This record gives sequence, C-alpha cells and structure tokens, in this order.
Amino acid sequence: MSGLTEVLGQVPPVAAYGIVVLALLVESNLVVGVFVPTLTLMMTAGALAQTGYLNFPVLVVVAAGAVMVADLISYRTGLFLGGRLRTNRLGRRISATAWDRADTVMARHGGRAVFPARFVPLLRTLVPHFAGATGVPYRRVAPYSAAAASVWAVLEAGAGYAAAQSLHRILTLGAPAVIGAALLGAGAFILVRRRRCSRACRQV
Repeated sequence: MSGLTEVLGQVPPVAAYGIVVLALLVESNLVVGVFVPTLTLMMTAGALAQTGYLNFPVLVVVAAGAVMVADLISYRTGLFLGGRLRTNRLGRRISATAWDRADTVMARHGGRAVFPARFVPLLRTLVPHFAGATGVPYRRVAPYSAAAASVWAVLEAGAGYAAAQSLHRILTLGAPAVIGAALLGAGAFILVRRRRCSRACRQV
C-alpha cells in the first residue's frame, strides 16, 4: 500500500484524488485498514496541494467525504455482524486489548465516540463497527462522523501543506545563506591548510 503514496504525484490529479478515496475506504476494513498508511498519504497529498498540483479545498472535501462513507460502511458491517464482530475469522485477528479499548470508548460515549476515535489509529476502524453492532442509531453517529472527518482531513492534509511550504521557504530564502556559509567554510579550511604548510616548510 505504501506504493500508493509513491505514485501519488506521478498520476493525473483526478487519479490522485481517487487514490486518496480508495485508501480511506479500504481503511474501514477490520484487517487491511490497519496497514494503510493514510497519514503519509494525506500529508503527501497536502504537500502536492501546496505545489499547486492538487487543490487543497477539493482534497479536504474528497477526503472528508471518503471518511464519512468509510464510517458508514463500518457501521453497516457492525450492524450486520452484531455479536459475531469479534468472533469471526477477521475479527479474531485483532488483539483482545484493541477490542476491549474500543468497547470501553463506545460504552462511555456512544455515538460521540466516533469523533475522538477518528484521531487514533485502529480505533477509528473499530469504533464505527461497534456503533453498528451495539445498535446505536446512525443518526447519532453521523454528525460526529462528519465533524471528525472534516477536522481530520484539514489537520492531516494541512500538516503536509504546511511542511511543504516551510521547506519551500527554507530552500528559497535560505539557499544563499547556505551557499555563503559553505564558501566561507571552504575559504577558512584552505587558509588554515596554507598556514600549516608554511610553518612546516620553515621548520624544514
């Protein structure tokens, strides 16, 4: 899946948006989602938005929409599986600790648990499933899913955008200083070498 991140800037923008959507939808899967590098993917997409290759508002809307659909898929899956969620073949591949943590969060906060869980890897996959499995009405989940998806998309894509912008400024404004420092260093090195050579020649 890391290959998706590598090719993100090598495909047309429409395809890049599609890759983002695909990765975020796959992350809703109980097992496969654990191995999808969505943080790296979103930061890369944000960096590409800073260069103008992608459009930042469009990226945020696309990513947030994909996350909302992913949460709905997870919710419907949990609703369908019910008590078999933890005991089926895929569910058994998730550690008991992770299941217990998600169960605790869900029991304490109900549909609201979807919001904080969005910012914790693995929990964002498990909690929407639990919401469906425990019969929480989707109308109580949807507002928190939408809010979390929007904030998450802005933060993760924004981190990549800001990092790329800072790097661009350093390279643009700092390059002359770096070159000057390198030249001064080289000059000082040559001067020291010449003095040492001169002293050695006098001693001979």
